Amino acid sequence: AEAEGRRCMGELLAESDATAVVAANDTLAVGCLDALRDAGRTCPDDMSVTGFNDILFMDKLAPPLTTVRIPHTEMGVEAARILLDQLLGRTTATKHAVLPIELIVRQSTAVPAR
Repeated sequence: AEAEGRRCMGELLAESDATAVVAANDTLAVGCLDALRDAGRTCPDDMSVTGFNDILFMDKLAPPLTTVRIPHTEMGVEAARILLDQLLGRTTATKHAVLPIELIVRQSTAVPAR
């Protein structure tokens, strides 16, 4: 996924004057940061980058990655609860769960310079 983020960011830099990118996950965002460095650009001065998941060490990158944190443990607990309810016959209905997410603002995003 990192290589795909690098490839896609390379295409974006060649074809666009975008000032920000929201990657579908943090690993893709890491590739985006690599492509920016490869092109001699800086984050967030030339382009802001945001990821999704808040996986380990995203706060250790240079710059630390802005990301959307999702409640991994709570997702697993809720999925198990729904599955058990269905397996034990407590419900036959399709269930949906909405869990809170949180924007974790770090140093990979800024107001565009231009």
